[in-house]
Amino acid sequence: MIQVRRVVGNSMLPAYKNRQLVIVSHFKRPVVGSVVVAVQNGKEVMKRVLSVDNNSMVDVRGDNQDQSTDSRQLGKVPMRKVLGVVVWPKRP
Repeated sequence: MIQVRRVVGNSMLPAYKNRQLVIVSHFKRPVVGSVVVAVQNGKEVMKRVLSVDNNSMVDVRGDNQDQSTDSRQLGKVPMRKVLGVVVWPKRP
């Protein structure tokens, strides 16, 4: 499934801006460096994958770490809570 999502907040600056539209694919598996949409602490978030461990736990971080609440505060995200990978627009 492919879905359109809107970025909320500044945690992914400068790669993704607040209110920007992105396309998310549920078919792609997250890898280190990919940007994902996941459920963390009961909220849908968009973050970059820092690591995936052998227990299918994903460490996610905002690119703008000063304005990001992510795995540093909330812990890793179970792979089953990753909703998809951002496929457009592609950003480094």
